[in-house]
Amino acid sequence: MALSTLSRHCKHHVFPSFHGPDVRRGFLSYLLKEFKEKAIDVFIDNDIERSKLIGPELTEAIRGSLIAIVLISRNYASSTWCLNELVEIMKCRDEDNQTVMVIFYEVDPSDVKKQKGDFGAVFDRTCAEKSTEEVERWRQALQIVAQLAGYHTSNFDDDAVMTAKVVTDISKKFNDSTTSNDSSNLVGIGTHIKEIESLLSLESDEVRMVGIWGPSGIGKTTIARALYGELSSKFTHAAFIESTQGKFEQNYRDEHAFMLHLQEQLLSKTLNQKDVKIGHLGVAKARLKDKKVLVVLDDVDDLKQLEAMTDQTCWFGPQSRIIITTKDKKLLVAHEINHIYQVGFPSTSKALEILCLSAFRQNSPSSGFEDMAIEVTRLAGRLPLGLRVFGAYLRGMSRDQWIHALPRLRTSLDGEIGKVLRVSYEALCEEEQELFLHIACFFKGGCTSDVVECLAESRLNVNHGLQVLLDKCFISIHGRRLLVVHNLLEQLAKEIVRKQSVSDPGKRQFLLDAQDICDVLEENAGSETIIGICFDLSEVRGDLIIGERAFEGMSRLQFVRFQKWGLYNNTKLLLLQGLKFRASKLRFLEWDQFPLTRFPREFQPRRLVKLKMEDSKLEKLWEIPIPLPCLTLMVLSYSNNLKELPDLSNVTSLKILNASFCSSLSEISSFGKSTSLQELHLPGCSKLIVIPSSIGNAINLKTLNVEHCRGLVQLPSSIWSLKKLKKLAIAGCAKLNHLGSQLRSFPDISGNITEFDISYTAIEEFPSSIMAFSCLRELATTSAKSFKVFPDVPDTIEVLNLRNTGIEEIPPSIQNLSRLTELSMRRCEKLKVLPTNVNLQSLASLDLSSCPQLRTFPEISTSISYLNLSDTAIEEVPSSIWSWLRLCYLDLQDCRSLRVFHSFPDNIEELRLRNTGTDFLGGYLGINLKGCKSLVSLPHFPYFVSLLGASNCESDTYEGMKWHSREQRT
Repeated sequence: MALSTLSRHCKHHVFPSFHGPDVRRGFLSYLLKEFKEKAIDVFIDNDIERSKLIGPELTEAIRGSLIAIVLISRNYASSTWCLNELVEIMKCRDEDNQTVMVIFYEVDPSDVKKQKGDFGAVFDRTCAEKSTEEVERWRQALQIVAQLAGYHTSNFDDDAVMTAKVVTDISKKFNDSTTSNDSSNLVGIGTHIKEIESLLSLESDEVRMVGIWGPSGIGKTTIARALYGELSSKFTHAAFIESTQGKFEQNYRDEHAFMLHLQEQLLSKTLNQKDVKIGHLGVAKARLKDKKVLVVLDDVDDLKQLEAMTDQTCWFGPQSRIIITTKDKKLLVAHEINHIYQVGFPSTSKALEILCLSAFRQNSPSSGFEDMAIEVTRLAGRLPLGLRVFGAYLRGMSRDQWIHALPRLRTSLDGEIGKVLRVSYEALCEEEQELFLHIACFFKGGCTSDVVECLAESRLNVNHGLQVLLDKCFISIHGRRLLVVHNLLEQLAKEIVRKQSVSDPGKRQFLLDAQDICDVLEENAGSETIIGICFDLSEVRGDLIIGERAFEGMSRLQFVRFQKWGLYNNTKLLLLQGLKFRASKLRFLEWDQFPLTRFPREFQPRRLVKLKMEDSKLEKLWEIPIPLPCLTLMVLSYSNNLKELPDLSNVTSLKILNASFCSSLSEISSFGKSTSLQELHLPGCSKLIVIPSSIGNAINLKTLNVEHCRGLVQLPSSIWSLKKLKKLAIAGCAKLNHLGSQLRSFPDISGNITEFDISYTAIEEFPSSIMAFSCLRELATTSAKSFKVFPDVPDTIEVLNLRNTGIEEIPPSIQNLSRLTELSMRRCEKLKVLPTNVNLQSLASLDLSSCPQLRTFPEISTSISYLNLSDTAIEEVPSSIWSWLRLCYLDLQDCRSLRVFHSFPDNIEELRLRNTGTDFLGGYLGINLKGCKSLVSLPHFPYFVSLLGASNCESDTYEGMKWHSREQRT
């Protein structure tokens, strides 16, 4: 049994096995005295009557001790009692991994192993007239114990020195086990240890280094300490070396002296020797190369630390393990450590548990604190350090005190948390610090490309800096390259910016607080220091009126974001006198509900990269075309007064143009030389009649979306030559007369198309040429009643939407669509037949709802996870459905003809059965919960659940459950 496991329920710290006449009056008495002074509890068998066999009391004492010490002396083998103790101790070592320490007192270990010399003669006399089996047990135990690394009297000057060494080592092992014991109650610690132990591969003879990587406060040190306590007893030498951050610059004359000190520290702790001094960096290898060691280097922040203490695996003996914790993944990669464990944030439920253990000393919130505890968990960003600090701060507070404390937690960074995070921030170089502030204060939640493009002309090496911040856990990147900054790191950035000018926000680098922004704008108090404004208008109550010179002093302003998130907030920002703003350095402008009908004449943002003006009052952007060579994104969505798009001849870098649902837009001047344009979004522009032929210049266009442009009567023929076009959405363009009065034939489009939506058009059929579209992945033709035959489509199709068509039958040839994952034929009112004897192995989602003539549902795929058969005429669900292991959603609502349903799949998460056939399960809807032994509560079942089987539910609370009606319980 491991130390950490034993320590949770041990009765004694130490069990000594010894031959009294040899050692009791001398060495043992010194040892027991030292143990007493160190408060180490030792089992003494004075009150146990000795016999040839050890009894249950002694066996319990051995198994109930943290460490067993075998003190082998010259006459140890004269006692069958001692030999039987040894057999039991070795058994505990093998079965329970109990720690065994051996002392060879005036006896040679080789004599013990081979039972020779004086020790062997004593053993032979004891074995006389004993059974062969018993003697063999003793021999095996002696052979094993003799091979353990132990203490030899020949290696010490006197008994006092050896006693001190033994007691010191045992104290260390006990302290390590106590650390592990303390950690055992930490939420989720067992999962971390299990996964890291898998990386350590402890059964392997190789020397292995494993890195533990994660942000400050995530629990790396806690995990490493728990792991050390769990494993240290399995190694002959072990050391936990704490952080050496920042000590080189402060205390050592040069790099070599610093590295010598680190190696001295490694040897001192690993070999448990004080004041080790070395003259060169080769000593560690010489001293440790034949020793099985466990070394933990905690909070490493410099590659020199690794080079000094763990430069190569050949420094250590077989089966050695080196564990390194760090915030910087790059250090691990540079040291060629291939086994890296990233400490992730706990789940929301685990995070709440961590908070509650700190705040309430229990695993869940106290009554009345539930919602606030969840909010505090969110404010801490699930960071374990933040959760524990917040919990300690709130511990013992009443509910009213919690309510009053929450505003502070929402806006301020706790001092203890801030201190930890600031150390990491200050370890960054100046450029990396600046990049972090840009991201945390402005670009968080955006794409990495936003940062790269908007800071392209700055002195910052953005791509390198992003990687550094990623490796050091200041940022993370999710999904489609979205930048994420932890809540507490964001608070740190805000605090750093606030302290740039505590009393005068107009002199800070970024304006972030809503009230500060209002004050600066209303008082024209902005200065050239300001480079960014991030303003959430929903945080303001009442209208905000600012003058035309509000931005005049901000000559270095580069990033502006005015967002309005609140749906029910009527705050308006008013520019009654217009706006005087040259914006010569502006790189990013986002302004929801911009109040002017056009930009002022002096507005010349020639360096602008991103322009986002959603829901604006703009009718026209500017009178005279402005050269915008850097602009890559223009978003004007929901600007209902916008009548025309500007001439884009001088916007040569534009990649994305989005004017969705600009209901007054009727004209697009020219695309000019828009060779960079990749996406054009114009859905819902109901007054748009023509797209200019210059769209053909957009040779890199990949997406064209003109859905529901009800006034659009023509698509220029030039679009059919766009070879890179992948997505074409023309759904709802009923007036489109590209080839006649209505679009009735399939257009000759690029063979590179991956997504094509012709829903709500008059196209009557797909031509055979569609089979040549080798890139087509998604195809939709919703509400095309003229479609009567299931189309022949290429086998590359993954998503097929044929809702509300006139198709009557799905043919067996659908089997050829091996990649099909989603098929929707909802409201296909003439659909009668599904194929049999097919298995679409990739099909995960099938929607056949509201197909009133569909009476049978054969087994079409065993991979389905979402199945909707509601409002159909099916009479039976196939019996094999119970074995569909992926099925989690099943909708059978309004299947009034359904008579047979054999069983519910075990993996179902959502089952809808409203208004099913009256003969369903013999007139009852039954739910079987039999054998759910952990069942403690049930929901309030609706009226149609008339039979509920819950027998053999053994929970104590089962009898106290509330039932909708007496008839429901069986």
